[in-house]
Amino acid sequence: MAAVSNDKHGASKKHEPHYELPTAEALKEAGELMLKGTNRYSSLLLKETCFCIEHLLQFQHVRHFFCGNCEDYIRTISEELPPAFLNASTPKTKLTIIGCGDVAPIPSWRTRTMHNILGADNSFPIYTDPSRKLYAKLGMMTSLSAGEKAPDYIKQGAVQNALNSVKNAVVSGAGALQGGSPSQNGGEMLFANGELVWFKRMRHTQDHAEVAELKDVLGLT
Repeated sequence: MAAVSNDKHGASKKHEPHYELPTAEALKEAGELMLKGTNRYSSLLLKETCFCIEHLLQFQHVRHFFCGNCEDYIRTISEELPPAFLNASTPKTKLTIIGCGDVAPIPSWRTRTMHNILGADNSFPIYTDPSRKLYAKLGMMTSLSAGEKAPDYIKQGAVQNALNSVKNAVVSGAGALQGGSPSQNGGEMLFANGELVWFKRMRHTQDHAEVAELKDVLGLT
């Protein structure tokens, strides 16, 4: 197995503000924050990274759990970078999803985004930060702007995804207010050997890193 290289993985990051790594102090403070589904963020990092020395850890921070755009994104990730593929890659990669809503919408969100593609027993792990303190500490942005151009991972179009977002919230009934803040955007981050080597913040609601970019920073191209 080829060793993880902190210089190689994440080396394609662009020199733009939304790609800047958080400061060491901000990352340390983020590690003390609590996530639902685990305890502290740092504990999640330790849990996911310690079992394999030559290992990459990818975090996907999504928007609210009713966002049609993010659902398109995770479906695309599930199709092109499924857990079995990442686990067999060199080096082995673990992808974890973090949301900003309550835990209640997670089962239906997982079903909509992953189960039909990956099966009920083979989905990515999901945690959540309802307080959004982790998002704030990492400098993630808030905006309802959709940007100027739809990315490749958007499959259903802006109007349909907006309708899907409303439908998902309505169908959830009493959980309609538990999906998370509609204006909170997320981002992607990559750890190699326990060190944060790549980070991208969403600038608007359709600004997740494209799959081609993820493959590049993961060394899969």
